[in-house]
Amino acid sequence: MNVQEYIRSGVIESYVLDLATPEERAEVERYRLQYPEVEASILSMEAALEANCMENAVPLTQDVWDVIAGRLKQSNSLPDEQQRLKALPANTPLRPIVNPNWRKLGVAAAVLLCVSLIGNVLLYQRYQNIHNDYTALVQEKDLLLAGLNKNRDSLDRMYAQVRTVAAPGMQKIPLGGVAGKETFSATVYWNSNSREVYLFPNNLPEAPQGRQYQLWALVDGKPVDAGVIDISEGLSLLKPILRADAFAITLEKEGGNNVPDLTQLYVMGKVSG
Repeated sequence: MNVQEYIRSGVIESYVLDLATPEERAEVERYRLQYPEVEASILSMEAALEANCMENAVPLTQDVWDVIAGRLKQSNSLPDEQQRLKALPANTPLRPIVNPNWRKLGVAAAVLLCVSLIGNVLLYQRYQNIHNDYTALVQEKDLLLAGLNKNRDSLDRMYAQVRTVAAPGMQKIPLGGVAGKETFSATVYWNSNSREVYLFPNNLPEAPQGRQYQLWALVDGKPVDAGVIDISEGLSLLKPILRADAFAITLEKEGGNNVPDLTQLYVMGKVSG
């Protein structure tokens, strides 16, 4: 056992102030016999507590003394001294009556008050520690729930995308990179029944500031605007296209153009059949 760590845990303070649980008290009693450091720490704590109480003891007023004297007189309601003496056998040896030491009683009361205050402080510190631990656990639980909700939303979105591209009549059209941009690609999903067009930007690079990708449907050699693309959305729904021979993507100004800038052509793919 790490004795110093055990001493720093605060259990000895609870033991000295009589705030420890029965299990903690039994443990301290066992360790004080096994480890001299624990015994020394207990004695040091008791001496420091007594010294602190004596140093900060507040003198009791005469009213307090009167109250204490009255309480003691009530708790010792004995017959008059003369009657008590008469009731004793003649040969009974008499003991001198000792007056209570009021100063010692006052010091004891001050010590008890000091112990009570210190005990309340320690209890409050324990409450604060438990409250902080509870708050940390609640925050950790909220973070875990937020992460689970985010993952669930991602899974729901992926499931919806899979259902979309697997719908009846959906045609997959791969778009490959043109000369000089062979590493880029995208995929168009065109539903021949509903005429809906979806695009998935497989590995298109981020568009520069102020620029945006735009999808074009080529119909009899003429480009038809199919909508601008936000590649951060993943699978995105664009404008419906009635007929197309091929699809292509160019890099245009933000918001798109009426005609494509063929010098900024990135990917292109023909519609089969």
